[in-house]
Amino acid sequence: MSEIVKNLTNLSLRAGDPAADLTILAEGNAGAVDLENDRFLVKASGVIMCKATEEDWVYLPLSKCIEILEDANKNGISQKGDKALDDLLQNSVTPNGTKRKASIETLVHVVAFHLMGAKWSLHTHPTPVVALASSKDGPVHYAGTLFPDESVTCGPTPLFLPYAEPGLTLGLGVYQGVAKFMDEHGRAPGQIILGNHGLCTSGSGVDEALATTEIAVKAARVRIGALSAGGISFLPQSAAEKIAFRPDEVARRKLYAKENK
Repeated sequence: MSEIVKNLTNLSLRAGDPAADLTILAEGNAGAVDLENDRFLVKASGVIMCKATEEDWVYLPLSKCIEILEDANKNGISQKGDKALDDLLQNSVTPNGTKRKASIETLVHVVAFHLMGAKWSLHTHPTPVVALASSKDGPVHYAGTLFPDESVTCGPTPLFLPYAEPGLTLGLGVYQGVAKFMDEHGRAPGQIILGNHGLCTSGSGVDEALATTEIAVKAARVRIGALSAGGISFLPQSAAEKIAFRPDEVARRKLYAKENK
């Protein structure tokens, strides 16, 4: 597991670099799953991404987090569910066994691991993405993709979700949104835009999660540029689908999905 901790720390430092404008202060978080031991790592609460160390990650039990999500999905959010989540977050431990509270946005990563089959998950608050996600026409701006690399790297169809309060409410909203998307499209979303909040990406490799974030941020800037130049013209959906799943592009995307044990 030490290699995963090392790679997760490196991902946090890269994503938290002030020059990247993905996170400020304690914004954002990242996670990696250890399926063999039914657990995952996520950032401890309050840790600044660009200052994270190998002791700033905490373990949580994956199956118990999934149980909380699925109970809320079936029965609705309750005080019991909120307390169960808070107990898990409060009692998470670092790699050296020190108890620290896990990020309030932990369940966002659980959805990536559980429903989407991801091994790495990254949640950021990039300025251009949040600008679009906070606009009155946010869902319209993310009705499609704009250029080939966005379709290839982030998937041909973005998932836009309305604002939800961080915690169980956010986790359930992402859970239900991703489940519906997968039912409709037969695949997981590549970029999840959280209304008035931020961006979620994931992948089978640590480089894939960050590369997807970087392209999603570029795509957000392109959207803002297109809006200032008269309006957005999306790629035709058929063209976005075709290039996203063209064999040579699939092979290129796999370069970002290198396994990091």
